[in-house]
Amino acid sequence: MQSPRPAVADPDRLAAIASYRLGGHAGDADLDAVVAYTARALHAPIAVIDLVGPDLQCFPAEIGVGVPSSNVPDELSFCAHVVAMREPLEVTDALAHPVFAENPAVAAGAIRSYLGVPLIDEDGFVLGSLEVSDDDVRSFSGDDLDVLQIQVHLVRSVLSLRRQVAAHRWDARLLVSQGRVLEAVATGAPLDEVLDLLSTAVRDLAPDADAEQEGVLAEVVDRLTTVATDADRWRRALTRVARQDPLTGLANRAHLLDAGRAALTGGGAVLFIDVDHFKEVNDRGGHAVGDQVLVRLAERLRTHLEEVPGAVVGRLGGDEFAAVLPGVDHGTATTFGQRLVLALVDRVAVGRRHVRVSASIGLAMAEPGTPFEEALQEADQAMYGAKAGGRGRLHGAPLPVPRSASVGP
Repeated sequence: MQSPRPAVADPDRLAAIASYRLGGHAGDADLDAVVAYTARALHAPIAVIDLVGPDLQCFPAEIGVGVPSSNVPDELSFCAHVVAMREPLEVTDALAHPVFAENPAVAAGAIRSYLGVPLIDEDGFVLGSLEVSDDDVRSFSGDDLDVLQIQVHLVRSVLSLRRQVAAHRWDARLLVSQGRVLEAVATGAPLDEVLDLLSTAVRDLAPDADAEQEGVLAEVVDRLTTVATDADRWRRALTRVARQDPLTGLANRAHLLDAGRAALTGGGAVLFIDVDHFKEVNDRGGHAVGDQVLVRLAERLRTHLEEVPGAVVGRLGGDEFAAVLPGVDHGTATTFGQRLVLALVDRVAVGRRHVRVSASIGLAMAEPGTPFEEALQEADQAMYGAKAGGRGRLHGAPLPVPRSASVGP
């Protein structure tokens, strides 16, 4: 028989064993039940789950052995040969076997016959074996082998499920720890406090990490440390992300409402902009094409709004945008709105045809002190007037009544 040492000592296999965190005599109810059933079903005095390392056998569950592990040279270990062969091993009379006769348990009379099947995990690593042995000469039957195969499949399923659960729990703990550190940075906590949170997370997570998780943890720590060497820049980035529409880079709805209130304090104009034929673009070209249209139109909006001091532009959602022109009069707002209508005309290739995209714009004028939401609603209603008038045009709401004027009978 060839030496099993290269297979047993394979570092990837040993790392796989370590990832299951199984020790000798762990008092595991599920695994103990497996070996107990196996021993009864095969009428064997010894049944063992054997995880083998170089010159060492570890027994997470056993009946009839009485020790958590055993130092046995790889060449004399039944389990080591199962690992190397990756297939079942039966020895009818170990005392007469040219290799296993020198196994300490065989020489002591504790083992005379042996049957073991490989315990192969979901990644293809042979962790060890599920095995039974007898202190008398014995030929095991095909039914005996079937019982072992069924039971080793159960062991593999249990170990796989536990490793997955452990990994998910570890990931969840990592996310919680990462969130605490980022929250501390975002709220301006002192650097010492941030680093304390980071070191606590490492102390908590590192002992339970496997090789892959150690790499993930190191990467996260490096990133968080950099975020804490540059907290101000990171906070500014967080603020920017919280205010921006992720697709177009314009102000998102929440920021638009806040900025719009501030910009309209002294009066001005509000434009409500809705893209014409956008549903057709989405339906025929897909959302990717629709997104491209929105990005192009947003860039044109941004470019033209730069002409108006203090102007605010943002995406309300879907294909709806709004702009605030502070301090402008009705004529200026109308001229600007009409120019914007022309600037937003586009032709989009959808399959073999082109779809003409335009914008319907509603205009509402606001006196100083007019609530922004009220002006936005009036501009929204005016936009429907633009739609009704044929699309691709500007429609203005009636000029507002001065807020100081009284209404007579």
